[in-house]
Amino acid sequence: MNDLQIDYFMAVATNLSFSKTAEELFVSQPAISRQISALEKELGARLFIRNNQKTELTEVGRLYFDLFSRYKADLLNTKYEADQLMGRTKGVVRVGFLEGWDLVNIIPPMMERFKKAYPESDIIINCCGIKELTSSLLTDTLDLVVTMKNSTVRFSEFDCRDVAVIGKILLFSSRHRLAGMEGMTLKDFSREKFLAPWELEEKLIIEAIASYTRPYGFVPKLSFVKNHESLITCVRNNMGVAIADEWVWAKGAADLRWIPLNARDTISIARMRTKINEQVLALESLIENVIAEQKN
Repeated sequence: MNDLQIDYFMAVATNLSFSKTAEELFVSQPAISRQISALEKELGARLFIRNNQKTELTEVGRLYFDLFSRYKADLLNTKYEADQLMGRTKGVVRVGFLEGWDLVNIIPPMMERFKKAYPESDIIINCCGIKELTSSLLTDTLDLVVTMKNSTVRFSEFDCRDVAVIGKILLFSSRHRLAGMEGMTLKDFSREKFLAPWELEEKLIIEAIASYTRPYGFVPKLSFVKNHESLITCVRNNMGVAIADEWVWAKGAADLRWIPLNARDTISIARMRTKINEQVLALESLIENVIAEQKN
């Protein structure tokens, strides 16, 4: 058994998809399958049930998922404590933010305050999709993530802190046939194609999108694209509309228009419950404070 096998297992267990995990990790699907098959052989147990419709963990797979989650966090905490004993206090804290957000008022003050407290340490920033954020926590690729609360609540391994409630908006092209219309509401777009990144294709997220439109009397026709960048490109080229967070940077683009919706979502900071080293906890509090200041 090795860390690569464990990382692949944790990622597939998060995504419940071999193909999506392969795209996320930039490796071939057969390579992931071979590593997990080797892990199953060594453990003497089947970890996944796979059929044409879905991939899911077996009962044994869930046991090993819990074990490897604790192992990853305990290993990092032990390394941190060992560095302290040997006088090596320099460290790196890896933070993930949901892709597409405008973070210009969050990252600079966060970096400045952290460097004052820990001048020998560094922060690495990664912006990616919802599923990659959760799998990165589980595989110890990231220490903290700032993401939508509804993507973290099903993971008992995570410690989550709500930090903001933000509104939702509808994005559409300046070339859209309704772009010049006064007093538009979401109901005016009921016949449009609504775009969403493919990684959001889960019952939970599909229901969330439908919940934004249901008060306006319709369920949207959804079309999935590869990622957030593809979504913005399609909307800018009038190939559909999209529901987004009010934090999205693209709402300021000259060729896009937006209207506010009567819907809100909660933003959370999440980390593994067992990840309790000083710098991670300090940065977690810093991010919470910086975001709170932006609301005031």
